Amino acid sequence: MKQLKMMTLLALVVALVTASTACTFSARKGGSTGVSQRVELVDISLDSTTAERAEALRILGEMTDLAAADRGVVAAAPFQWSALATIAWPINHRFSPDPSDLNSYYRRLDLARQAEQMKRQEEALFVHRSRRSGTDILGSLLAAGELFASQPAGPRTLALSSNMWAYSPSDGLNLKTQPLSRAEITRLVAKLVQAGKVAQLSGVCVYVVGAGLDPGRQIPNSTQLSMRAFWRAYFARTGALLRAWTPTLDTEPSC
Repeated sequence: MKQLKMMTLLALVVALVTASTACTFSARKGGSTGVSQRVELVDISLDSTTAERAEALRILGEMTDLAAADRGVVAAAPFQWSALATIAWPINHRFSPDPSDLNSYYRRLDLARQAEQMKRQEEALFVHRSRRSGTDILGSLLAAGELFASQPAGPRTLALSSNMWAYSPSDGLNLKTQPLSRAEITRLVAKLVQAGKVAQLSGVCVYVVGAGLDPGRQIPNSTQLSMRAFWRAYFARTGALLRAWTPTLDTEPSC
C-alpha cells in the first residue's frame, strides 16, 4: 500500500513538472504575470444529472492539477437557488510549497500532496443534487466576480457547469419557456446592468459546460438559440472572454 501511494505521488510529480513547464512557457509567451485563479461553479439543481456532475468533478480535478503546477488558486462551489447568499466556497486553496523545502523536487512533491488532498475533499462536492427547482445563475456569477476581486491579480479562469436554463421571474428570466428576440435580450441585459446584477468578470476566461441539456425532454432549436444569445450578450457585458460552450470540456480550462 505504501509503495502504491509513493508511486501515485511520483506520477503526480511528473505530471506537475510537465504542466508547470507548459504553464511557464504559456505565461512567458503571453506575458501574463501574477497568481493564477481557477474557479468552478457547478449547478446541482433538480434537473442536473449524475453524468453532468461527474464531468464537473473531472474538470475540477484538472483545474486542481493546473493550479498546483503554477502555484495558483483553485476554488469551487455547488450552487442552486439564492446562490449569492449561499455560496461558501468549500474549495478555496492557494498552492504554496513548504518554505523549508529548499530542494525543487521536494517542493513539487509537496504541491502534489496538496493536490491529492484537495481532490479527496472534492470527491463528494457534487454527488447529490438539490431537491428544489430553480437555478440562480446570475447570483452564482456575482459570487464568482466577488471572489476574483478578492484575490491577487493574475490569469483568471471560470468553469461554469450548468444547463444555463436560468429561472428568475423577478429578473424577467424564464429561458426554457420564453424565447427572447434580439431586442428583448438587449433590453433585458440593460435592465440587469442598471440593477447591478451583471458580474464583474473583465478578462476572465469562461468555459460553459452542459448548456442547453435537459434530461426530460428535447428543447426546440429556437429556444436553444434564444438562451445562447442571451448568455453571449450577458457575458459580453461582464467583460469576460467566452472560450467554450460545450456539453463536455475537451480543452484545458486555462486563461
